[in-house]
Amino acid sequence: MLLLYAYDHHGKLCSLYQLSRQRIEQMRHEVTYFCPTCKEALQIRSGRHHIPHFAHFPDSQCERNSQGESDDHESGKWLLYKWLKYQGYNVEIEYFVKEINQRPDLFFTSGDKRQIAVEFQCSTIPPDIIEKRTNSYYKAGIFPLWIVGNRHFQRKGKNLLLHTSFHRSLLYYFHHSYCMYYLNVNAQSVIIVDHILGFTHSYCFGRPRSYSLDSITFPQLFAPSASPSTPYIYFWEKQLYKLRTFYQRSVGTEERQWRQFLYLKGKHFSLIPSVCFLPVPSQSTCSIKAYMWQTKFVLEHFMEVRIGNIIKLGRNKCLTVNRYQADPVQEYLQLLGQMGFVAHTSNGSWVKRKEITFPTHITQALEEDKKVMNVLRNILYTHNNVSL
Repeated sequence: MLLLYAYDHHGKLCSLYQLSRQRIEQMRHEVTYFCPTCKEALQIRSGRHHIPHFAHFPDSQCERNSQGESDDHESGKWLLYKWLKYQGYNVEIEYFVKEINQRPDLFFTSGDKRQIAVEFQCSTIPPDIIEKRTNSYYKAGIFPLWIVGNRHFQRKGKNLLLHTSFHRSLLYYFHHSYCMYYLNVNAQSVIIVDHILGFTHSYCFGRPRSYSLDSITFPQLFAPSASPSTPYIYFWEKQLYKLRTFYQRSVGTEERQWRQFLYLKGKHFSLIPSVCFLPVPSQSTCSIKAYMWQTKFVLEHFMEVRIGNIIKLGRNKCLTVNRYQADPVQEYLQLLGQMGFVAHTSNGSWVKRKEITFPTHITQALEEDKKVMNVLRNILYTHNNVSL
């Protein structure tokens, strides 16, 4: 692990970046530098075959030695530090927040007097750890900004991006759009992916926008942007067609259980109603595939209710990092309402208006798919919401 920055005896954060070899040799003998984390004295290492950097002495007890931070992580922290410092923020690297016993990568106070903790996350960590750290920051009155390393930004086509449980745990919601932040250390650029819509278990739709660090400010990370011009209904329709016509023998445990659930209800997974695979915005927060939870909702909460009666809702809410409470079920009912299956009452309940039926053969199912997708296109056109 390369330590690219350290404090001098005046408490100023310094780096050896872009200094001449002669100047580095001079500093080695004139100045003592200290670790930002443990405050131990450091040595300077430089040579022809590696980047000049600071390093602990062999007997060091610093916790950084056991954390295994990557060189990319160290370089990214330094980049973000300089970026924020240039904008006039009083930034501290690895400031110790005593009340929650945490050291964010960067810590500063924004222009609106909010305390901000920046976490540059290069390695994959479990979602429960991300949630625990996030909750701790909020309890201390600190807003956490998670920026993800570029190796997690993987594309499969122009707008199809990798979207795992790790990604889902780092979603934000601003201006009616789910978004994430990435840092490309080599390119010295930040990537904002917004209008994220969950698609499959491992991929999502999204619009990536890349900015060099010298062309964007901290507040601009959260500025609203126009909706993308690429509608996703075409891809959604293709996925539904694949579900109906291509038998995938090897599936995960959850999908096997879902197929078994349908079998016990006398249904087949290739003949689910077309409205059981609708693109709701909050699908990006869900680990369960849309057609699985929507089919179960229809069978367990919708079909058991008589027309005119209130539908009892299941709990399926998720929190984004900035504490927006995503509610896929409510969004799903809103779409069903626009299609005439349910109606929203003045007290916030949903009343069943007409039945949802299961197709009996594949030709009927495919014909129904076309009708439903055309209705969706009209809904999106009417509401000018082409991000779905």
